[in-house]
Amino acid sequence: AASALGDLGKDSEAVLQGLLGLLTDADSGVRWRAADALGDLGKDSEAVLQGLLGLLTDADSGVRSSAASALGKLGKNSPDFVTVIAQWIEQHQDTEYVDSGIDVLWELMREG
Repeated sequence: AASALGDLGKDSEAVLQGLLGLLTDADSGVRWRAADALGDLGKDSEAVLQGLLGLLTDADSGVRSSAASALGKLGKNSPDFVTVIAQWIEQHQDTEYVDSGIDVLWELMREG
């Protein structure tokens, strides 16, 4: 999927914007798949980071898991990413969503 999206060349920005828009879809399955696709696309930006971080507090646990996985994939290429996630965990430490941030750290540490 990622290679197919990457082959779009100049249209990849349109794909990226479309996926970002789907992160707020009413259907949790759409949000889950959009987060997964953003992780596979591998193009991190502030908009992608903020969109996926927002999903870490989604009502649906599958969406939260998909966002954590996508953030883990994207964060492997960014040395400052652990700091961003640590700050997110600190801000959400007294909520039911703190596990989502820990899941991101786990994804960052996993091999492959």
